[in-house]
Amino acid sequence: MVTKGNRKAIRDLNDLIRDDITFVNRQRGAGTRVLLDFNLIKLGMKSEQIRGYEHEEYTHLAVAASIASGRADCGLGIAAAAYALDLDFIPLFQELYQLIIPDEFYLSNLLEPLVDLLHNAEFKRIVGKLPGYDVSRMGSVAFDLRA
Repeated sequence: MVTKGNRKAIRDLNDLIRDDITFVNRQRGAGTRVLLDFNLIKLGMKSEQIRGYEHEEYTHLAVAASIASGRADCGLGIAAAAYALDLDFIPLFQELYQLIIPDEFYLSNLLEPLVDLLHNAEFKRIVGKLPGYDVSRMGSVAFDLRA
Protein backbone atom coordinates (compact mmCIF):
# COMPACT_ATOMS: atom_id res chain seq x y z
CA MET A 1 0.00 0.00 0.00
CA VAL A 2 1.33 3.44 -0.91
CA THR A 3 0.12 7.01 -0.71
CA LYS A 4 -2.44 8.08 -3.28
CA GLY A 5 -0.61 8.93 -6.49
CA ASN A 6 2.52 7.08 -5.29
CA ARG A 7 4.49 10.33 -5.31
CA LYS A 8 7.70 8.54 -4.29
CA ALA A 9 7.43 6.04 -7.18
CA ILE A 10 7.64 2.96 -4.98
CA ARG A 11 7.63 -0.18 -7.14
CA ASP A 12 8.77 -3.14 -5.04
CA LEU A 13 10.56 -4.27 -1.87
CA ASN A 14 13.90 -2.96 -3.13
CA ASP A 15 12.56 0.57 -2.69
CA LEU A 16 12.16 0.03 1.08
CA ILE A 17 15.86 0.72 1.66
CA ARG A 18 15.76 4.14 0.03
CA ASP A 19 16.57 7.03 2.38
CA ASP A 20 13.39 8.89 1.44
CA ILE A 21 11.02 6.00 2.25
CA THR A 22 9.37 5.35 5.62
CA PHE A 23 7.78 1.93 6.04
CA VAL A 24 5.13 0.69 8.47
CA ASN A 25 5.21 -2.99 9.38
CA ARG A 26 2.81 -5.62 10.66
CA GLN A 27 3.45 -7.13 14.07
CA ARG A 28 5.80 -10.05 14.56
CA GLY A 29 3.94 -13.31 13.89
CA ALA A 30 1.43 -11.86 11.42
CA GLY A 31 1.33 -13.73 8.11
CA THR A 32 2.08 -10.53 6.22
CA ARG A 33 5.18 -9.96 8.37
CA VAL A 34 6.36 -13.54 7.84
CA LEU A 35 5.91 -13.09 4.08
CA LEU A 36 7.88 -9.83 4.18
CA ASP A 37 10.75 -11.28 6.22
CA PHE A 38 10.95 -14.36 3.96
CA ASN A 39 11.20 -12.17 0.85
CA LEU A 40 13.74 -9.81 2.43
CA ILE A 41 15.99 -12.82 3.04
CA LYS A 42 15.51 -13.96 -0.57
CA LEU A 43 16.56 -10.49 -1.76
CA GLY A 44 19.55 -10.36 0.60
CA MET A 45 18.10 -7.36 2.45
CA LYS A 46 18.31 -6.73 6.17
CA SER A 47 15.50 -5.26 8.25
CA GLU A 48 17.94 -2.70 9.68
CA GLN A 49 18.15 -1.13 6.22
CA ILE A 50 14.43 -0.25 6.28
CA ARG A 51 13.41 2.96 8.02
CA GLY A 52 10.24 2.20 9.99
CA TYR A 53 10.63 -1.58 10.04
CA GLU A 54 10.27 -1.52 13.83
CA HIS A 55 7.01 0.51 13.64
CA GLU A 56 4.36 -2.21 13.98
CA GLU A 57 0.61 -2.20 13.49
CA TYR A 58 -1.79 -5.04 14.24
CA THR A 59 -4.15 -4.91 11.27
CA HIS A 60 -4.05 -4.20 7.55
CA LEU A 61 -6.36 -1.25 8.15
CA ALA A 62 -4.05 0.19 10.82
CA VAL A 63 -1.15 -0.01 8.36
CA ALA A 64 -3.30 1.79 5.79
CA ALA A 65 -4.20 4.45 8.38
CA SER A 66 -0.51 5.07 9.09
CA ILE A 67 0.07 5.67 5.40
CA ALA A 68 -3.05 7.78 4.93
CA SER A 69 -2.06 9.98 7.90
CA GLY A 70 1.41 10.60 6.48
CA ARG A 71 3.31 8.75 9.21
CA ALA A 72 4.59 6.28 6.58
CA ASP A 73 4.99 6.15 2.83
CA CYS A 74 4.18 2.48 2.42
CA GLY A 75 3.41 -0.82 4.11
CA LEU A 76 2.32 -4.33 3.24
CA GLY A 77 -1.38 -5.06 3.38
CA ILE A 78 -4.37 -6.20 1.40
CA ALA A 79 -5.94 -4.31 -1.48
CA ALA A 80 -9.25 -3.91 0.36
CA ALA A 81 -7.54 -1.96 3.18
CA ALA A 82 -5.71 0.26 0.71
CA TYR A 83 -8.85 1.09 -1.24
CA ALA A 84 -10.87 1.63 1.95
CA LEU A 85 -8.57 4.54 2.82
CA ASP A 86 -8.11 5.79 -0.74
CA LEU A 87 -4.51 4.60 -1.10
CA ASP A 88 -2.83 3.09 -4.13
CA PHE A 89 -2.03 -0.60 -4.16
CA ILE A 90 0.93 -2.34 -5.74
CA PRO A 91 0.48 -6.13 -5.85
CA LEU A 92 3.69 -7.88 -4.79
CA PHE A 93 2.59 -11.35 -3.70
CA GLN A 94 -0.35 -13.67 -3.81
CA GLU A 95 -1.14 -15.51 -0.58
CA LEU A 96 -3.12 -18.73 -0.47
CA TYR A 97 -5.31 -19.15 2.59
CA GLN A 98 -6.18 -22.68 3.61
CA LEU A 99 -7.88 -24.19 6.62
CA ILE A 100 -6.51 -27.41 8.09
CA ILE A 101 -9.42 -29.26 9.66
CA PRO A 102 -9.33 -32.82 11.01
CA ASP A 103 -12.10 -35.04 9.59
CA GLU A 104 -13.75 -35.43 12.97
CA PHE A 105 -14.52 -31.70 12.92
CA TYR A 106 -14.92 -31.19 9.18
CA LEU A 107 -17.64 -33.82 9.08
CA SER A 108 -19.30 -32.66 12.32
CA ASN A 109 -22.34 -30.49 12.85
CA LEU A 110 -20.08 -27.97 14.56
CA LEU A 111 -18.43 -26.82 11.31
CA GLU A 112 -21.34 -27.49 8.98
CA PRO A 113 -22.29 -23.76 8.83
CA LEU A 114 -18.72 -22.83 7.86
CA VAL A 115 -18.48 -25.54 5.19
CA ASP A 116 -21.88 -24.52 3.81
CA LEU A 117 -20.79 -20.88 3.70
CA LEU A 118 -17.60 -21.71 1.79
CA HIS A 119 -19.70 -23.48 -0.85
CA ASN A 120 -22.41 -20.81 -1.01
CA ALA A 121 -22.52 -19.19 -4.46
CA GLU A 122 -23.82 -15.85 -3.16
CA PHE A 123 -21.06 -15.65 -0.52
CA LYS A 124 -18.43 -16.44 -3.16
CA ARG A 125 -19.87 -13.75 -5.42
CA ILE A 126 -19.69 -11.14 -2.64
CA VAL A 127 -16.15 -12.07 -1.58
CA GLY A 128 -15.08 -12.22 -5.23
CA LYS A 129 -16.09 -8.57 -5.64
CA LEU A 130 -13.57 -7.51 -2.98
CA PRO A 131 -10.34 -6.24 -4.51
CA GLY A 132 -7.51 -8.74 -4.46
CA TYR A 133 -9.45 -11.92 -3.67
CA ASP A 134 -9.63 -15.02 -5.87
CA VAL A 135 -12.45 -17.33 -4.79
CA SER A 136 -12.08 -19.87 -7.59
CA ARG A 137 -10.88 -22.57 -5.18
CA MET A 138 -12.95 -21.51 -2.17
CA GLY A 139 -14.52 -24.49 -0.44
CA SER A 140 -12.44 -27.08 -2.26
CA VAL A 141 -10.41 -29.73 -0.43
CA ALA A 142 -6.76 -29.11 -1.29
CA PHE A 143 -5.39 -32.27 0.29
CA ASP A 144 -6.91 -35.28 2.00
CA LEU A 145 -4.57 -37.19 4.33
CA ARG A 146 -6.80 -40.26 4.13
CA ALA A 147 -6.03 -40.75 0.46
